[in-house]
Amino acid sequence: MLLGVDHFVVLVPDLEAARKACLNAGFTATPIARHSAASGTANTCIVLPQVYIELMGIVAQTPASDAWGRLLKSGPGLKGIALGTSDIEQTARQLSQRGVAADPVRHFSRAVPEGELGFSVIRLSPDLTPGLQCLYCQHHTPELLWSPDTLQHANGARRITAAMVPHGAALEPFMGGNWPALPVSDGAPGRITIAFNRPVPGAALAAIHQATGVLIEEAQAS
Repeated sequence: MLLGVDHFVVLVPDLEAARKACLNAGFTATPIARHSAASGTANTCIVLPQVYIELMGIVAQTPASDAWGRLLKSGPGLKGIALGTSDIEQTARQLSQRGVAADPVRHFSRAVPEGELGFSVIRLSPDLTPGLQCLYCQHHTPELLWSPDTLQHANGARRITAAMVPHGAALEPFMGGNWPALPVSDGAPGRITIAFNRPVPGAALAAIHQATGVLIEEAQAS
């Protein structure tokens, strides 16, 4: 299926170790940053054009992080997808018209060295996507995330070309939308396919798999 993916959420038990494995494989990873106190989570991101990977860890027990904690009990891995939208309010209206169970639009901001990162989200009811936490996301300051520095990777990573997502079939009702589509299939283990300019050592990719539960696959040259 084709999904308008903004980013993948990879839930891990040790965020520092997961980030280190990605750095050792030649990826650029943003500094670890905490979300709000209420969220009880922190993240680091591997930013690629259009679609990025968010590595997330639980740093405090809160009602919000409890949901992620339940998902982590089955092990680390690809546990969430954020679908992209260029108009979060329009997306909210469309979901309401379709009778899709979702939270109201919520607006967030976070200070980063370059300025204030701003985004809005709509969280889908977890009953719609068992095994996954899914949402819609609109970035209001994309230039602060997709910056020249974050997009440069020593291993030559260029873009995400496809993904395999456990329990991904539940996302079929959310195909389409106003965001560029990415091929996503249903299956386990979670797998993200990336186009690189050069081969990446297999041992480095295996270390990422061990730390995150996700396989990073090199796209076949076309």
